[in-house]
Amino acid sequence: MARPSVVPAGSLRVPGTQLPKGTLFWLLQSAAWAAFGAIMFVWGLELWPVSAALLNKAILTATGFLLTLGFRLLYRRARARSLPPVVFAAMVAAVSFGGAVVWIEAHWLLMLLSYAAMSGTRPALRLGAVPIGTLLYDGFVLLAWSLLYWGINAWIELAEQRERAIRAEAQVVEARLRALRFQLEPHFLFNTLNAISTLVVEGKSAAAASMIARLSDFLRMTLEASDVHEIPVAEELEFVRRYLEIEQVRFGARLRVSVAASSEAMCALVPALVLQPLVENAVKHGVLAREDGGSVEVTVMREDGVLRLSVVDDGPGMPAGGAVGRGLGVANTIARLAGLYGEGSRLALISSPTGGLAASESTTPASISAPIAASVSRSTVHHHSPKGVRCARETMSRSRTQADLSRFTKH
Repeated sequence: MARPSVVPAGSLRVPGTQLPKGTLFWLLQSAAWAAFGAIMFVWGLELWPVSAALLNKAILTATGFLLTLGFRLLYRRARARSLPPVVFAAMVAAVSFGGAVVWIEAHWLLMLLSYAAMSGTRPALRLGAVPIGTLLYDGFVLLAWSLLYWGINAWIELAEQRERAIRAEAQVVEARLRALRFQLEPHFLFNTLNAISTLVVEGKSAAAASMIARLSDFLRMTLEASDVHEIPVAEELEFVRRYLEIEQVRFGARLRVSVAASSEAMCALVPALVLQPLVENAVKHGVLAREDGGSVEVTVMREDGVLRLSVVDDGPGMPAGGAVGRGLGVANTIARLAGLYGEGSRLALISSPTGGLAASESTTPASISAPIAASVSRSTVHHHSPKGVRCARETMSRSRTQADLSRFTKH
């Protein structure tokens, strides 16, 4: 197992920005002390000439800047431990006001050295008295710096924890969606291989060879789309077309297919292979159940900002009062919709006594409704679809316009 790489603290990014944490500290540190120095210089002009005020406040600002760098090292060690609130408060207060004493004395000694250098005399270095007012003032300045340092770091850590939680949740959803996808494909493959086996047993070798070739094309398309969970409607309809080609080798003229889709809806995103299990159920229960075959109608349209996909067959439908069955394909589709869109999606299986291609028989539509997919950011990859529709994935965007349906039919 590869050892995890250690990322230097300064190279970590501030959540929500491209700014390294170390860079953010130096920006804030420099800006804060520059502002402090400017304010103190303006205040010092009331007491000293410009040159004396500039020297005094420059030394004061520089010593404060360097002193807080020491605070940073100390606080970084303290942050690695989980301190009780009382201990934390006592530590920050002690460091701030203890540091104020060091700051005052360092400022005093450097001023003595500066005056001695300017006058050409030997400095008489000695510690000065610490006025209580100056101690309180400088102590509160360092306390404010300390609280800002801890507060900003706490905010960054909270944002990092939130990002980690979001990434972890996304990884869980990703794993779950992949598991569902991998569960669906063997299910379809088993059914298709079983049909090929039946053709071979019946001596229909030409039909079996044709089905194997079409299965190969279908699986090749599946592998090409295996790295994404959502694909354009145009590409999903191409999956449906390839699947129905396989089934038409098996059923011939008994299977009649109609596909109606809006040209504007072609570039909306849908879960990959979301229609295949529904079409498979329609073929199984609507066509296979009838000696003279049946029809399957696939419709894709936009309605009130929602993308609606429906699969309707003219088979016998569900028994009166019968419950809707939830086999692997239906249960898988419900789980994938919930994983991708949450409560914004719905799968409805309805047995209606009216409508359909055979007026005397009920229809069994399976309808999916979900929010039209938002835009995605990917490298431009064009996908070919029926009627020459081309979709660039990076240009797919949410749309709430009413669909103007155009039909293309496969017999």
